[in-house]
Amino acid sequence: MVGCLVGCAAQAAPRTLVVGAGDCQSVELVTGLNDFSGALREKLKSDLYEPDVVLDIVRPRPTRSLEDVERQVESARTLFYNGQNDRALDLLKQALAELERAPIAGQPWKVAAQALALQGVVSQTMGKKADATDAFRRLLRVDPAHALSTDEYTPSVIAQFEALRKEVARQKKSVVQVQSSTPGAEVLVEGRVMGVTPLKLELTAAAYRLMVRTADRASFLRVITVPRDSQVQVDLATEGALSTQAPLCLGAKDKAAEAAALKLANTVTADDLIVVRLEGAKGVPGQFVASRYEIRTGSMVREGRVQSPSRGKPAFGALATFVLTGQGAAVIVSPEAPGPVAVATPPPTKPVEKTPEKTVEVPVAPPPTVQATTSISTARLVSFVLMGAGGATLIGGIAAWSTGASDRSRLATLVQANKLPDPTDPGHREALDVISRVDGNQTLSFSIMAAGVGMAAAGLATFLFFPGETTAITAMPSAQGGSVFVSGSF
Repeated sequence: MVGCLVGCAAQAAPRTLVVGAGDCQSVELVTGLNDFSGALREKLKSDLYEPDVVLDIVRPRPTRSLEDVERQVESARTLFYNGQNDRALDLLKQALAELERAPIAGQPWKVAAQALALQGVVSQTMGKKADATDAFRRLLRVDPAHALSTDEYTPSVIAQFEALRKEVARQKKSVVQVQSSTPGAEVLVEGRVMGVTPLKLELTAAAYRLMVRTADRASFLRVITVPRDSQVQVDLATEGALSTQAPLCLGAKDKAAEAAALKLANTVTADDLIVVRLEGAKGVPGQFVASRYEIRTGSMVREGRVQSPSRGKPAFGALATFVLTGQGAAVIVSPEAPGPVAVATPPPTKPVEKTPEKTVEVPVAPPPTVQATTSISTARLVSFVLMGAGGATLIGGIAAWSTGASDRSRLATLVQANKLPDPTDPGHREALDVISRVDGNQTLSFSIMAAGVGMAAAGLATFLFFPGETTAITAMPSAQGGSVFVSGSF
């Protein structure tokens, strides 16, 4: 199951990966990256890698917390003690599958060791000796010194476990050298800290999940196969730059960002890579730049950019078209505007003496009409106000009704005890007071709720029966002054 973590994901992988580079906390970069990815998705469909898929490959994310899985293992233990072996085994298999997705940085090995030991015992009790042996071996391969508690396991189970420990100890070990760009980084195998880099591991033949980390960076998850993989080189500066959540973003710049992006693309077996970044001074809207790389050669195919004033979904769509196909302009100024027009400047001419001419008065064309519109009619605004006020009043009535809950409860108790009110009987004075308060509360609350329903109904009627056209204001300036016309529906 572990060996399929990367291999299965690569069998039908999409072709194109898009990732941001730079300040991953920048709202401008993240927003632009999301919009640009959306434009690419419309053109590439399923050929575009989704961020969640990439993150699950390089750093699998659990669906439940480690504490939840630990409680599940304890539930399986209780079921086993109660003789419900089938249910206990199912819970343990689910827990172990979830632990394979648990972040290694969280060191889930303690829970995994408990689950494997219990799985071995349950399988042995059910007569599944091969499954029991496999569970115990998985435990001892990572932690050869693990000991079973004499309080939890029977002497026969402990004896079998100890015999298997000796067998695993006699098996041939292979050396795996683990090195990182940052010496002293922790090496974790299946969630268990094995030492720090540079580290020499001695492991029996099997597949293992491996990760290297420092206090602020974590490498990609690797599935190594022993004895085939004898050298593990980890570039923490490159792999640790990837953000832990969508959208995909690398906290690196220039050549470091390019190297990290190419490594990520190779890890997920993408064919094409598009790296997006912002260029410009901090605090000033910059250019959004997209560079496309061919993974096979590691070379840039083309690069396009969007000028800040034209930033938006139409501009990102034009940028995506250029980066993918080469059609269009490399610099997107405004996708809707015509291309640049060349203006020829005439050569200077000799001055010519002016002759007196008649002054001809040329009428000046009036400036164009300017129109401004509002977005909502007066009737529509009134309907919204009425419905809002009605809703608020209705809520106030409900709140008033809730304040009489204690009196209604007390009245029900008195009625149940057959203490009916009698004006001539002083003993029933409490019931009469309670009834008076209940009646007053009902009158007040129902009145408020009725008013709220009435206002809301009036607002709804206004909304349905009066048009919602906008009010138009037309201004027509002239040389002598101007005129303003207001039209629309109210």
